[in-house]
Formats: sequence, structure tokens, C-alpha cells
Amino acid sequence: MFGYVMFFTLSAHAEEVYSFVDEKLPEDWDIGSGEWDVDDGALTVDASSELATIFFGDLKQQNYDVSAKIAFESVDNPTRWASIIFRAGPKGKRPWSQVPIRFNTTERNGIEFAVRTNKGWSVRKKNKAKAECKLGKARTLRVVVQGTTVEAYLDGNRLIRSALCVDRDDGCLGLAAAGCEVAFDDITIKPLPPSKTKFTEMKRKPCAVVAHRGYSGVAPENTLTSARAAIKAGASGSEFDIRTTRDGHIVLMHDLAVNRTTDGKGKIAELPFAKVRKLDAGSWKDKKFAGEKVPTLEETLAVFKGSGCIPVIEIKVKGITKRVVDAVRRADMLDNAAVIAFDGNVIREVRELEPKLHCYWLWSKDLSGTAEQQAAKIIREAAKHKTNMVDLHYGMLSAEIVEELKRRGMKVWCWTVNDPMVMDALMRWGVEGITTDYPNRTLRLMKEIEK
Repeated sequence: MFGYVMFFTLSAHAEEVYSFVDEKLPEDWDIGSGEWDVDDGALTVDASSELATIFFGDLKQQNYDVSAKIAFESVDNPTRWASIIFRAGPKGKRPWSQVPIRFNTTERNGIEFAVRTNKGWSVRKKNKAKAECKLGKARTLRVVVQGTTVEAYLDGNRLIRSALCVDRDDGCLGLAAAGCEVAFDDITIKPLPPSKTKFTEMKRKPCAVVAHRGYSGVAPENTLTSARAAIKAGASGSEFDIRTTRDGHIVLMHDLAVNRTTDGKGKIAELPFAKVRKLDAGSWKDKKFAGEKVPTLEETLAVFKGSGCIPVIEIKVKGITKRVVDAVRRADMLDNAAVIAFDGNVIREVRELEPKLHCYWLWSKDLSGTAEQQAAKIIREAAKHKTNMVDLHYGMLSAEIVEELKRRGMKVWCWTVNDPMVMDALMRWGVEGITTDYPNRTLRLMKEIEK
């Protein structure tokens, strides 16, 4: 794969094409792990027993367009993968980013954008291809890195776009494989111009910290214990999900069925409240939470009243909007509560029933076009539901989209973020609320602002 290097001058940036015609590695390539070799003009690696990595290129390079032909020669199982690494530290020091393709590229995580941290993997985006890989047949993987944006193409089709390449401003390139034998060939590297503004130069801004289903990272979700834990941690708000029992009681439950988070079985809508009340909603998390009950909406509002932590009520079913608004009114919490929902009709109902009550429309969708076009699409959709408040999946966002939304009068929250580096990026971009299973992580970043 790399015996000689051909240089082509493109707009004052040298494109490097590596082909191993002399059957040896370049001297400046650093093997991190694994058995790398040159065979029949291609770079090969046996990564059957360990993660294999190799690193090369300029440590100070910020942006690049890199591609390689990747052929799986053998795989332990269809989930095994090979990747292009970028923004790596010296000799592969973590964190570094990568785009891997799995042998079974047609699975929902067939291609990913992921970051290797000191604590493991942080997957920021995933997608699937239309065609699976075949042993011995090369696929062309191309990765374009510009600023915080990563785009990945497989055989010419763009499958990944993420604005969350935020762990390093610059770094070298590399290749990796795991659980397979792979041949890499025709590696092409084109350096791109440096970014006008580095991510690390952007200032972190304070935001609301919303605990997800209570402090669900440490306590059983959607319980009074998790609500109290969120309050104690200092969260600005605490989200919880509501559904109804067979006899109409509004209770906290995320799933359609009680199976996952209680010791019972069945759909919540088919169970009477008396039976739901007897369920153990805590032991699944830890035996120390044994006996935790499924709470009602009214009980939960009472816990938050006067706490300084606002209840964020996610309505999961139709037909209960007025009852929810009435419950908030009775609790005298119209100015200290919020409602969220994926169903636009629910959002519109809340806005019509009680304009004072903050109401965020939940949305998660990959959009195309410029930042201005994507922001305009979000605003148009939100306007259909009579709200200027949106709670978006963090993967939809970029600095430019957040800026455009806020410039046009939108309030922007996002969900559900547990990676501190992603939290950091969203705060630098200026989102006004972050929902997380671990509010302590976001609060720690908030304290760093105060310093």
C-alpha cells in the first residue's frame, strides 16, 4: 500500500496517495498495536485477537479529506470492523476519533463516527449501508474533517454527518481494525485549510441542567427517589414520563409496558392502578431501592414544589393534556414547570390551554441543507405546533444551527447527553438546556464557568 508516495498539487494543498509497491511501511508510520505488514502491494493487519492501530501524518493538521480501500479477508463475526482514524495525539494518544465500517454494514450501526476516550468508546453518530461487505472485496471509505464537522462516505454515498468532532482541534491520522484480518489500499490524504476559529476558542455558556427521568444515572428512573436525587444534585429541572393506567390514573412510566422497570408484566394502559401501585419499581436498578413505588403525577409535582428544580413533564399519550395542565394549575406551578412531547398535537393543546406553561416540542430527525436551511425547517415545524421552544436530539445540532435558531427567537434544549465532551460542545454552542442521565457532569462544567 505504501511503497511510494505520489504528490499532486491541488489548490496549494498537497494530496498524498500511498501505494506499497516496494513492500514496506514508511519509516514515519507508528504501529500502536497489532500485526501490520505489507503484502502484494497492500497494507495488511491481523486484528483477530486485539484492537490493531497504526498512526501517521502531521500532528498539527486540523482538517483533511482522507480515503482508503478496505477489504475484509476474514472476520470473527459480522460485527467486526475496520476504520480510518483522525485527530489522534502523538503515537495514538487518546482521545482520537474514527469512522469504522462493520463487515455487516447493513446493520443500524454498520458505519459510525466514534471517539476513543480513556474510559472507552463514545459513539456520536451511526447509520447503515444498503449493501453488505463480502470477503476479499474492497469498499471505499472516505472521511472529510473540517472544524467540528465529520462527513463519511462509503462507496461515494454519504452516510455520516456530525458536528461533534470536538475532542481535539488537530491531530494525526491512522487506521484500525478489530476482530478481523483486513487489507488497506490506495490511501489518499488531502490536507484542507485550517479552521478560522478553533472549537477550544469558543466560550462555554451556562444552561439549564435537566435530569433525565430524574437522576436516572444513580436511581431508578421515573420514581420519587430519582426526583429527589435530581433536586439534591442541584439540577435546574427534572424530566419524567407520564402514561395512564386502565382506570385513568396518571402515573410515571416511560415504556408501554411495566416489564423493564418493575417486577410486573403487561402494558400500563391495561393494568389497574391498584395493581400498578403494588409493583416494585426499584429493585431492577439495585436491591437497595427495593419497594420503590410507581408514583402519580400529583405526588411527583408535590416533591418538586418549592424545590428550585422544575418538573419537566413528558406526555407520552393522547387525551390527557387538559388533565395535566389542570394538575399543574392545582399545584400552583404554572411558572415553575414545563411540558414536553413528541406529539405536535399535544404541544398545540398545551399552548392553547395555558400559554403561561413552558412547552417544548421534542424532535429527532436528520436534516439536509445548510445551517440556515435546517434551522428554517425546524422553525417551520415548530410553528405548526404553536411553539418557539424546541427540545432536539443533540445529534441534530451544530454551532451554526444553534446560533441561527436563537437568532430567530427559538429556545433550544437538547436530549439525552451523557458524554462530558458533547455537553461541553453544546454549552459552547449556546444551547439553553441539556437533558442528561448524569446531571452532576453538566453541573461540574457549569462550576468551571464560574471559576
